[in-house]
Amino acid sequence: MAEIRPYSFIKPAPVPEAEAEPVPAFSAGPDLSRLSFLVIDSVTDMRVATCSMLNEFGAGNVDYAARSGDALGMLRRKEYDVVLSEYDLGHGFDGLYLFEEARRHGILKASCVFMIVTAERRATRVIGAAELAPDAIVLKPYTGDMLYGKLVRAIRRKARLRPIDEAVLAHDFLRAIHLCEAEIEAGGDDATSFLRMKVHLLLRIGDWAAARDLCREVLAQADLPWARMALGKSLYHLGSHEEARTVFQGVIAEHELVMEAYDWLAKSQSAGGDGPGALETLRRAVARSPYVIGRQRDLGDVAWHNGDLATADAAISETVRLSRYSFWRDPGDYGRLAQVQIARGDTLGARRTATEIRREFKDAPAAAMADALDADIWLKHGDKIRARDALDQALHGLSTLLAPPPSEVGLVLAQACMNQQRFEVGEKIVRTVLKNRHDDAGLQGRVTTLFRQAGREEVASRLIEETNQDIVTLNNEAVRLAQSGELAAAAERFIKAVADMPANLMVLLNAINALLAFVNREGWHETYMRRAAEYLERVRELDQDNGRALQLAEIHRKTCQRFGRT
Repeated sequence: MAEIRPYSFIKPAPVPEAEAEPVPAFSAGPDLSRLSFLVIDSVTDMRVATCSMLNEFGAGNVDYAARSGDALGMLRRKEYDVVLSEYDLGHGFDGLYLFEEARRHGILKASCVFMIVTAERRATRVIGAAELAPDAIVLKPYTGDMLYGKLVRAIRRKARLRPIDEAVLAHDFLRAIHLCEAEIEAGGDDATSFLRMKVHLLLRIGDWAAARDLCREVLAQADLPWARMALGKSLYHLGSHEEARTVFQGVIAEHELVMEAYDWLAKSQSAGGDGPGALETLRRAVARSPYVIGRQRDLGDVAWHNGDLATADAAISETVRLSRYSFWRDPGDYGRLAQVQIARGDTLGARRTATEIRREFKDAPAAAMADALDADIWLKHGDKIRARDALDQALHGLSTLLAPPPSEVGLVLAQACMNQQRFEVGEKIVRTVLKNRHDDAGLQGRVTTLFRQAGREEVASRLIEETNQDIVTLNNEAVRLAQSGELAAAAERFIKAVADMPANLMVLLNAINALLAFVNREGWHETYMRRAAEYLERVRELDQDNGRALQLAEIHRKTCQRFGRT
């Protein structure tokens, strides 16, 4: 990447109320009657008051939501032009979390203006640390003129950002980054916003080194919390866990309400081997914000593997409760809960959880996991015959799967095998799980704990090391072939690797890249393009928000266009 020149215009964000731009008269602004609005506030009177103000501006198409879950559902069903969300949504939820979730899952259209309304001036410091900021912050108390002025300025500013958002929605991230760079070069009051967007995009496509370098460039000129957060994330993904930990600790020390910093600090601590530190960090985070599914899940996992079964039980139970009616329900949460219940001797609770798995999830992997849990429950009761039969049924279900089981299912089955001294079978399952998630530090920690409980920790270390080395060797060999111009050989090597590791994201993405590189240099290849499409669909099922995959999908589409294929 070309060297980045210093950005002399970077400066700390101004205090929101100190805006020199005059408030436009109602007649000078856009026609709000043509726009659709979503107002999110847990207080009925505030929703009514906001609606009255919007009606004064000519807005008539206004919907309401009182809770973040309802708001996410409405955003999925309808494309809104403007969203006004209260920062404090009650029960530990906030408007920034809602904004980040909506952006992360692609349910805000490119031109949508997202504004956060708050009476808490300290909330502006939280938003200032967000990787991608809302379009405006409205501080209470405010008048109709103040709200209208914020709306007009946000809509006009959004017009400059729209080409970038449209490129992102088209998954053309490189073009989006190029557009950001052009706006940064042009300068102006919004230049820092485009710089912030560029950093976000670099993280989105997984260019960790470029994001790290750019953040360091920014921070050398101004101590911007969002740049520190992005730097920490880049360092974490680059394996610099100690340095990442220091960065996130610094953010928390100065901005104690930035909950995302706690989550990433705990990740860094866990990856660096500081399990007790990660547990304490997540306890602090959950005490402040207890209703975020991923945070409760992480607390449960870390507590479980640090031997705090009571905390693990409570956190994973809350994860299941929160996710029961959400878009992100995961059968693995039920499996973890049942395992913790068994470890605590609560076999009745574990049996209820296994029954719920069968009732709520009808797929074969979930059924195999429930059978494996039954095996552990029977073993806990001392009924070895029923335990053996249940495990045999679980393993039979596993053998019928056309794809590797989800990691959670595999670990539950491996645990049941270990408990019945069927170590060879358990090791085989764990090897399969590791091959498909070789770069997941959290998974490696769970595997280590699993084998440690069976008195075989050295086996876990060997499996993890061998798996990582095999994948590194394979990847380096294929890259060497590609760099030497042997694109066909590189493609074929990756095809074989995908056959062996069909759920490994890194292998899938590298395989897609190799196949597309071959076609764009050598010409149309029907089989390779079909395989690339199949691999892209598999990646989408594994990680629908993977930035690199979205970028490769756009390259696949453009390659088809280039050769006149659809």
